[in-house]
Amino acid sequence: MRWRTVSQNWEAFHGLMLETWPDLDENALIALDGDRAGLVELLAETRGLTSDDAANEVAEWLEGAVPADVHMDEHHDNAGITESRRYVPPGEDPSDDDARFGDDATAERQG
Repeated sequence: MRWRTVSQNWEAFHGLMLETWPDLDENALIALDGDRAGLVELLAETRGLTSDDAANEVAEWLEGAVPADVHMDEHHDNAGITESRRYVPPGEDPSDDDARFGDDATAERQG
């Protein structure tokens, strides 16, 4: 994930950060409000690390997955819908109900 995503969705990442670094103070984390350098400093102070080691931990943490509640915001949904238009066959409107096309209607009747 990118730090920009983290900073823009700071509250959504609190739980994941506290799960990764349970010794962090939640109020101190909230006060950082997306500041990466502040997180590195907080980690260094709290965990007794050098700044470089704390920065490496943050970089390693950024290699993980974005939490579902960040993916489920309206911006990401709209971007996904727009991107999916590429795979819509000619003659089908991407906004149409999928039940009118393909197996969805059949599956609903059988299920």
